[in-house]
Amino acid sequence: MTREEAAEKLKEIFRLVVHNGVNTDLLTEESDIRNDLGVDSIGMIYMAIAIEQTFDVDLSNASVNTFKTVGDVITFICEQKR
Repeated sequence: MTREEAAEKLKEIFRLVVHNGVNTDLLTEESDIRNDLGVDSIGMIYMAIAIEQTFDVDLSNASVNTFKTVGDVITFICEQKR
């Protein structure tokens, strides 16, 4: 899976998690999940579940709280899908 493919699927997930009017189409890898997107701790849990289901990865060994940027999530997914 390429970083671009992961990013596109992540945008779909963020559309479900982010409900504060942020345009998820403008996401970059540098976008901060909490500060730029406004994802709170409950949103992080929903995001983790959606990532596991969408990408068929296991987040049990990773803490979603370590994901600061969209790029951090993309890197994790790409490493898991090698």
